[in-house]
Amino acid sequence: MAAPWRSAGFHKESDLVTFTTDTRTYKVEDIKQHPWAEICWYFPETREQFRLGGNLELVGEDHPDKSMLSARQESWDSMSRNGRAWFSWPASGRTREPDSAEFEKPVPDRGEKALPSFALAIMDVDTVDYIRLPDFRICYSSAVGSNGSRSWTERELNP
Repeated sequence: MAAPWRSAGFHKESDLVTFTTDTRTYKVEDIKQHPWAEICWYFPETREQFRLGGNLELVGEDHPDKSMLSARQESWDSMSRNGRAWFSWPASGRTREPDSAEFEKPVPDRGEKALPSFALAIMDVDTVDYIRLPDFRICYSSAVGSNGSRSWTERELNP
């Protein structure tokens, strides 16, 4: 992915993984067309890898769900000033102009409306692939039942 995905966490008390992204990057259109994605973390000291897969929902300023818009604003407010500054800069991947004034635009304070370039991404995780090198791997998969509850199965795999 081009621009960093920032401020990873969980949506409220759920197992929905959240992170933020810039709406001006190419990945936003990619996600709209193909919302399934993976997030991967590797910890070199323990030689463990976690790969989470699931559908993404992007919550931009025009999202129809007010509770999601509230979550977007909360995420914005929780970011550092430097994190919020990223979204006031010129779009990622654009040719950098020699005029540094592009990077000196005012940054909204916490509590001020999030910039249009800011989006909250929410992943509904349905697979977890856990590897502990050199000899252990297990994959968890979930399915949502007719009553809306999620059940998980696990398979041990060759690393």
